[in-house]
Amino acid sequence: WFIAGGAAGCAIYTFRQPGVYAYVNHNLIEAVLKGASAHFKVDGEWNDDLMKQVRKPSQIKS
Repeated sequence: WFIAGGAAGCAIYTFRQPGVYAYVNHNLIEAVLKGASAHFKVDGEWNDDLMKQVRKPSQIKS
């Protein structure tokens, strides 16, 4: 896809597994430093047909 500078774009995505997904722009470092990220919390049942879960999701300890 080509989106010209100063223009906007939109996308639709269907999450297939539950979890917390982070969305950032193409410059990950800048996004983290400036807080330019979004987090999507997806609820639902885990589907082992798509991906095998080795342990339950948990808080990230810092």
